[in-house]
Amino acid sequence: MDKKKGIFDRIGSLIPGYRGYAERDGRRNCDKQLRESMHFELTLIERQISNRILDAIKSKEMDLMRKLEVVRKDISTLGSKIKYAPYGETAFFGDKQIKEDELLEIYQFDLELIDVVQKYKDEIDLIPIEKIEFYNTSIFGVLNARNSYINEFK
Repeated sequence: MDKKKGIFDRIGSLIPGYRGYAERDGRRNCDKQLRESMHFELTLIERQISNRILDAIKSKEMDLMRKLEVVRKDISTLGSKIKYAPYGETAFFGDKQIKEDELLEIYQFDLELIDVVQKYKDEIDLIPIEKIEFYNTSIFGVLNARNSYINEFK
C-alpha cells in the first residue's frame, strides 16, 4: 500500500491541477491532465531543438541541422502519441477489467515517462545530439510498453 501511495503522491506533485488518481471517478481526468502536461513539456523541448537548428544553420553546420530536424520531428511525434495515448481504464461492460494492481503498473509507466521527460527538459540546452536521440528512444520505449500493457485489457 505504501508503494501505491508513493506513486500517487509523486504523480500528483508533477501534474498541474491534480485531483487524485486514487479517486476512481477522477482517474480519466487526471490521466488526461498528466498527458497534456507531458505534451506541453515536449513542446518546450521541441522549441529548444528548433532554436538549436537555427544556430546550426547560422554556423553552417548542415549535417547537425539535418540530425536536429530528425529528432525535432520525433519529439513532435512523441508529443502527439502521449497526448492521444489510451487511458488507463476499461469499459464498464468490457470482458477484461483493470484491477488495482494493474492500474498501479500503468501509473508506474506514467511516472517513468514523467521522469524521462523532466530530465530531458532540464538537460536539453546542454546535451549532444546522441543524448537527444537516446531520450527520444527511451520515451518511445516506455510509451510503447505502457500502451501495449493497456491494450491487453481491451
